[in-house]
Amino acid sequence: MEWYWIVAIVAGSVFALCALYLILATVIAKGTLKSATTPVAHTLEEARAFQAEYENMDYSDYDNVWNKQPFEVQGTQGRIRGEVIFCDGKDMSKVAIICHGHTWNRINSLKYARIFLANGYNAVIYDHAYFGESDGAFTSLGYYERHDLSAVFDYVRELFGKDAFVVLHGESMGAVTVLCELSLRNDIGAVIADCAFSRTMKYYRELCSKVTHLPGFPIVDISNLMSKRKYGYDFKAVVPIDDVRASNVPVCFVHGASDRFIGPWHSKEMFEASTNPDSELHLVTGAGHARSYHADPKNYEKIITDFLSKLN
Repeated sequence: MEWYWIVAIVAGSVFALCALYLILATVIAKGTLKSATTPVAHTLEEARAFQAEYENMDYSDYDNVWNKQPFEVQGTQGRIRGEVIFCDGKDMSKVAIICHGHTWNRINSLKYARIFLANGYNAVIYDHAYFGESDGAFTSLGYYERHDLSAVFDYVRELFGKDAFVVLHGESMGAVTVLCELSLRNDIGAVIADCAFSRTMKYYRELCSKVTHLPGFPIVDISNLMSKRKYGYDFKAVVPIDDVRASNVPVCFVHGASDRFIGPWHSKEMFEASTNPDSELHLVTGAGHARSYHADPKNYEKIITDFLSKLN
């Protein structure tokens, strides 16, 4: 066989393999985007059942005792719905806005609301777009959610006044959202970020390699192109570490030391980027992703209580 035929066969084989890999990458990218933006979401009832079984959540106070007020505001995809839970005596000087994680809803925020209420804070819980009772056809892991949070924040300002001390708490996607909020507002008192990632593209590449055992490039890049075209959601525009670095707001980073979904090094990296001397980092031994509270509720409450106590 002539040498040029050998070259042609090899080149054709390489081209065919590259084309097949590109097709495979595109299929995986499409599935990745679907899982990220339109996941199977828990209803309020499912969230209640899960927390009651796996976190021993008692809803008697929420159902029968707490002074609650429903609210809704206009978000990026329609109405955002939630509840204000007033602390005893209706002290209007301190408020915590709590943001839930991916696939969950505001019921998942109740365990954190209890901590803030015990510390004299009013608690605001709500459903991100697409989840719970809020409108929305998709979610964007912080890209649009930060603007929805800002709309909730505006409502809180109207209700509690411009001088109220407002703390943001978020878990997972909610943690990314509250950190991204740092780029939108200068009236945030403090942030508590539980198991956030530092950079969306970096995180997606890590997760892609872990789940598929394939390189993150070009799968994540193809997924991002699809996302920008379909939702206007650009992965590269959600970079919480940049928002932390540019802000002087104190941030309490909490992360499960055994988190294999979002590695604890993300929080460590952001803590090191924070310029506020009151910022803290807590890696919770034995806790997986978004399980720091479940692993040790008393320790979690102490972390939050001690952090709040030095703020005002």
